[in-house]
Amino acid sequence: MFEPEVIYVEPLARNFALTESVLSRFPDVPVRELDDMQEVQRQIQMNASDTFGAAKRHLALTCFKGSFLKKCPGISPGMVCCNYYVVNLIKNCVYDCSYCFLQEFLENNSLLTVFVNIEDLFDELREIFSSRPDNIFRVGTGELTDSLALDRIVPHTDFLIPFFEQFDNAVLELKTKSDQVDNLLRYQGTRNIIISWSINPREIAELEEKGTPGLDQRLQAARRCQDHGYRIGFHFDPIIIFPGWEQAYKETVDQLFDTVSPSAIEWISLGSFRYKPRLKQIIKDRHRDSLLFTQEHVPSEDGKYRYLRPLRNHAYETIRGFIREKGKDLSVYLCMESKEIWQGVTGKLPRSDAKLDQFFDL
Repeated sequence: MFEPEVIYVEPLARNFALTESVLSRFPDVPVRELDDMQEVQRQIQMNASDTFGAAKRHLALTCFKGSFLKKCPGISPGMVCCNYYVVNLIKNCVYDCSYCFLQEFLENNSLLTVFVNIEDLFDELREIFSSRPDNIFRVGTGELTDSLALDRIVPHTDFLIPFFEQFDNAVLELKTKSDQVDNLLRYQGTRNIIISWSINPREIAELEEKGTPGLDQRLQAARRCQDHGYRIGFHFDPIIIFPGWEQAYKETVDQLFDTVSPSAIEWISLGSFRYKPRLKQIIKDRHRDSLLFTQEHVPSEDGKYRYLRPLRNHAYETIRGFIREKGKDLSVYLCMESKEIWQGVTGKLPRSDAKLDQFFDL
């Protein structure tokens, strides 16, 4: 289980129930008052050769100031948008995946941070959901962290699940690489809670997804949630093209459907490895054994680098074909891709899928 080296508490966060809950789990960890987060960041930079890695071991408990609910920042020029909303309750992640965009995005503000004022989040969401009853809100918590990796010590799901179950026009997706699902199994009536796993072949999980549970553990966690009545999802994202990738992804899909029933799957997404220019050097510095750059990448309309279009098309068509062999009616969508790629791979746009239609904005 994760244990921080030190815990910083912002004065405004001191009296929140979630703060006391977290502190009670670490009676032997030093606790310091957080007056200046940037100063803490500077101290870490001065004392660690890998600032981003070191910052993951320093936990800050603070209050989020501003609006919690935001449209997914993945909305980019030329890309099909799935009308996803994000709520960030934690910033940074205890896992250390080589391809993670947080290495660049949080480069100068990388302290592992938990926002404890969850009551303010609920006030905001209650007003928004109630004022727009005809809208379907698909909300995820896994943008700036893993949704479940810290759920044993920061039990956000104990608050989130009962709250979302009150609303007919909201869906909560908890996206994870974790196997920490014990808290989830204490709840029933999970009609609008989707638990989804980011998965990749065993070779990639072991090399590129450092600190995460392996593929076997993730799929067994998914099976436990399925057996408990949850709807589940999977994200092959990012798809990595490496020597032998076709067979590796086929084996991954086979193992997925040997473990989980197609009838329990709400959706499966496919997304290729993509990155902003600055991230490439960060990855090369921090993950020197990575296979991420064994293929050529080119800039796309949104400024991010991706595999050449024929390579992406082939990867999507191949993996989608493996999935369709297991369940031809499964909802499979592409993440952060253009209309041209959508039409080239699937022969249609997401408006043609009744389940996806309610989310996608074209």
